[in-house]
Amino acid sequence: MYQVQMAETLIALVEAIEPPPGTGLVVTEAVMEVPMEVSGVLINDSMVFFAAPPHTRWKSGVLPPIHQTVLRIELVEQDGEPFSGART
Repeated sequence: MYQVQMAETLIALVEAIEPPPGTGLVVTEAVMEVPMEVSGVLINDSMVFFAAPPHTRWKSGVLPPIHQTVLRIELVEQDGEPFSGART
């Protein structure tokens, strides 16, 4: 089974917050509540966490525990200038 590192999952969630093209809308703040299956392993003496939305919504009693992830994202000013959203 392929597992996605938690950092990659969180980045994908943040990048998914985007208004429809051509609307002129700008997202300045968002709060997301997302259920996640989270696990961790040691890789080369470093703890690595994996996280992804649950693969099923049904509770059978044999699935891994689900953690409720809450992300709060907002634009902040950097050096007095509004954040442009460009990644460097």
